[in-house]
Amino acid sequence: MRYRATWLLLLLLLLSVGGYAQDVRLKEVVVRPDLRKAVLGTKMKKADYGHGGSKNYPYYQTAYHIPASGQEGFIDRIGVYIYHKRSFPDLFRKPNSLHVYLYAVDSTGLPGKPLLPHPVSFRPRNNTYWHWIDISTYNLVLPEEGVFAAVSWPHATRDDSGPYVGMTNECDSCPFYVYRFLTDDPVWIEVDQARSVEKGKGSEEEFNQNLMVRLEVSVK
Repeated sequence: MRYRATWLLLLLLLLSVGGYAQDVRLKEVVVRPDLRKAVLGTKMKKADYGHGGSKNYPYYQTAYHIPASGQEGFIDRIGVYIYHKRSFPDLFRKPNSLHVYLYAVDSTGLPGKPLLPHPVSFRPRNNTYWHWIDISTYNLVLPEEGVFAAVSWPHATRDDSGPYVGMTNECDSCPFYVYRFLTDDPVWIEVDQARSVEKGKGSEEEFNQNLMVRLEVSVK
């Protein structure tokens, strides 16, 4: 029995030396240590009002530029402030879905290449709160120029244009609304910031508003 075991060990050794042993390959993974968290985007805690979609424009989007502010790291979560004041009848029907997008900043300063393979869809359940969406599995690196975060209302109806997202009068130097209508010739249109300083009632309130979105970043 000892001789058989010895010959078996010797045979295995010869096979491994001769290159017959198979290599074991492990699947590549991204190793991310525990890093400091930073929150970028709107700093306001309360929305001035809620902004919704339209049945006539199911592909309409509004975006807001979130600068990187010198931070480097991975985007872990997207935060969207929900401002949906649901009435009593709304409690008995399922709320609409909201789509969230991230875009790179192009050479003209407008939203460019999509950073996510598809929009993130979620259906808010409560009225007013921050809804955080985990996108850490995409291992998305925060671009130096920051990103554009956008929302759309693909299922808005005549009776329900929500869920509404929060808008704030956070700063008069931030980029304002950016609209996109997905047609045969999709285009982003930035609202003229000069109109926000025009004299007259209602002008500043109409355009000096910012979408309440945030990014949670694992800072390098």
